[in-house]
Amino acid sequence: MDRFFAVAAAFLILPAGVFANLVWPTESKDFALGKSPETFLQPTVSGNPMSGAFGDVRNNGTRFHEGIDIKPVRRDRKGEPLDDVYCAMDGKVRMINKIAGNSGYGRYVVVSHENFDVEVYTLYAHLAEIDSGIAIGSNIKAGARIGKMGRSASYSIARAQAHLHFEIGLRLSDSFNSWYKTKRYKQKNFFGNYNGMNLVGFDPLAFFYDAKSGKINDGFASYISSMPTAYVVRVYTRTTPDFVKIYPALVDGGGNACGWDIYFTWYGLPQKFERIKDPRPGAREGEIEIVKYNPSQLNHKCRRFVVLDSKGRPQITDTLKDMLKKIFP
Repeated sequence: MDRFFAVAAAFLILPAGVFANLVWPTESKDFALGKSPETFLQPTVSGNPMSGAFGDVRNNGTRFHEGIDIKPVRRDRKGEPLDDVYCAMDGKVRMINKIAGNSGYGRYVVVSHENFDVEVYTLYAHLAEIDSGIAIGSNIKAGARIGKMGRSASYSIARAQAHLHFEIGLRLSDSFNSWYKTKRYKQKNFFGNYNGMNLVGFDPLAFFYDAKSGKINDGFASYISSMPTAYVVRVYTRTTPDFVKIYPALVDGGGNACGWDIYFTWYGLPQKFERIKDPRPGAREGEIEIVKYNPSQLNHKCRRFVVLDSKGRPQITDTLKDMLKKIFP
């Protein structure tokens, strides 16, 4: 009965529209009841209530957190969480990692959601167990059980900090392994295109709030485009990247075939790919430049893709160069 009510409550709080079946991914009812994030986000050992939120919320703003951490509402006598974890939207299971030590996510599941104008992924991490009824490639309904909340990871998570790490976002490429091989990492890529290094999330909590209020009933494309743009990087190349093929609703193909203007949020979420409308005469294949930027969006200590020099001019960092290599492997 408890499980049913937790899921049913999440269905009932949302207005009719594209996201009417959106489900809160845990048993907690606090979001549905309108309580503040401090009541349902799990802080790190720092105790800072918002260290479980999305963004530059850790290590005094120098460490980025890709999703949100949701605390349990039920524990056993040893203090281990008992909460079930639920699929947030209808989708297809794309990745199941059952070996906790293989990833910082621990045991995790990735689901793709293709029934929208933009195919997003959701990710459910640090699971104590994964439901035996799900398999890679299988369809899954919103509200279906993914597994049980836990604290699995390739590192140690204290029992008191057990949580669900939850993400929503986009993948950069379907050729991720090509980039991965160039890095010569010691560990094999066990996760294919759903390796965390190929995934870029946006704020799940902000999305849930906006869906609850009915602000984004027209889908993900306009929602992603409405996020503040930090910079636009121009890449002169005749290559059509996987991102363009995966997310046509985020593409403006009306310009010159000599390259792309890519719109990014400050933390590296690609918002739009636009064919170059005004190419620079003499530009050569492979050249990269910043054509627009918003200084107010670049004042962050982490995820520094573009920085301003002493004269306020934008400079491309090695982090951005590496990001572009993932997009154009």
